[in-house]
Amino acid sequence: MKLIIDYIITGVFLIIGKIAQNLSLTGRAKLGILIGDILRLLDKSRAKITFNNISTSLTEKTHNEVLYIMKKSYHNLGITLVEMLVLPTLDNNELHKYIKFKNIELINQVFARNKGLIFLSGHFGNWELTAYTAGYFSELPITIVVKPQSNKILDKILNKYRTMGGNRIVPMANAARTIFDAIRKKEVIALIVDQSADWEKDIFIDFFGRPAATYEAPAKLSYKFDVPILIGFAVRQPDFTYFVDIIELDRSGLDRSDNPVEELTKRHVKILEDAIRKNPELWAWQHKRWKHTPPEKLVEKN
Repeated sequence: MKLIIDYIITGVFLIIGKIAQNLSLTGRAKLGILIGDILRLLDKSRAKITFNNISTSLTEKTHNEVLYIMKKSYHNLGITLVEMLVLPTLDNNELHKYIKFKNIELINQVFARNKGLIFLSGHFGNWELTAYTAGYFSELPITIVVKPQSNKILDKILNKYRTMGGNRIVPMANAARTIFDAIRKKEVIALIVDQSADWEKDIFIDFFGRPAATYEAPAKLSYKFDVPILIGFAVRQPDFTYFVDIIELDRSGLDRSDNPVEELTKRHVKILEDAIRKNPELWAWQHKRWKHTPPEKLVEKN
């Protein structure tokens, strides 16, 4: 039964992509907004999680402002989906119109240090387009760590789209060895680091004033092998194009820290939080980001 449902869902997605291919940027955005509204209305429990995440993170916002951000966040998910499905039809000129980097050359400049490169981002704006074009525009193949979809048929199609520009995909569960090899060869890897990590293996970092289980791998690799980290987020513009400003994470003074990996993790989490505070409607608040409790808190409760 699941296989049949997966085929049906995949078929629906491909039809959406076919329709979107013939639409303008604005038309695709409107279709994505409709899909976002449908997603929000279909899953009330997820919408509740989204509302609670926003209200407990942006405590200065009114009830109506939280509702507005929630609605726009779902719109962002829908738009990202639609744009992902038209990716195979976008040529070089269309990609350059769709997304502009303030400083794409920074990727090549940092890579030229011959230390490898770690590119971090989050589920912000159109993160799929960000990863795709970062590799395509810089002409540097990027190994991207992704979380596989439960629908294996759709997952295979999406990964085909993601790799058309020369990037490579590695599933999160099997990523450790591949990431290590890529760093050892001084290549480029990209990770989305804004979802909840393994509370037993990773570290807890304050995110919007609350401890959140956070992946320590990027900071650990960066510190151990002296690998620079770049961070970039695609900010959607009023005309539904995107603008990305890439920054290099400050890694100075880590040797003076009692816990350099934790310190470096705090720095990139702070950059993400600042980006979200500036454009909260562009982040995927639907994830259970704070689902784990720090071990010391569990001890206190007992």
